[in-house]
Amino acid sequence: MGKTTEKGLSRRSMMLLAGGAFAGASALMAAPYRRSIKQVARRVVASTSLGRSFLSLANANYDEWANEVGATFSLGGRTNMELVGVRPLPTSGARPDNVRAQGFAAFFEPSGGQSVAPNLMYTVYHSSYGAMLLFLGGSADPATPRRMVAVFN
Repeated sequence: MGKTTEKGLSRRSMMLLAGGAFAGASALMAAPYRRSIKQVARRVVASTSLGRSFLSLANANYDEWANEVGATFSLGGRTNMELVGVRPLPTSGARPDNVRAQGFAAFFEPSGGQSVAPNLMYTVYHSSYGAMLLFLGGSADPATPRRMVAVFN
């Protein structure tokens, strides 16, 4: 005699189905608030030095970079740069969800008369956030010829 299998839904299958439906509905309801939820969560984690070690400053927003003005960044060896300013970029209209809410430019000044070759990718190290890759462009301002610029859009 062969085994017969039950064709109906078991209690376990019903629980899995109900749990999946609840998770899906929750995700759909939270979708419009995803950017806000991510911003609040990042702000909470970035509020401590331990939390910052788990984040990359390369993914940070304008406010987080503005809080780092005056910080020293290392390019390796003995080459250091100070973050001397952050300026918002002009925007118009709605921005997609997968980009920053506000584009900005970060300005770096090499320390102690050092200079940095412009228009190259560098591994830049921050004491709290760690290493990140940045494209550093040169300054177009003759008053600050050693200044470097990183654009975050």
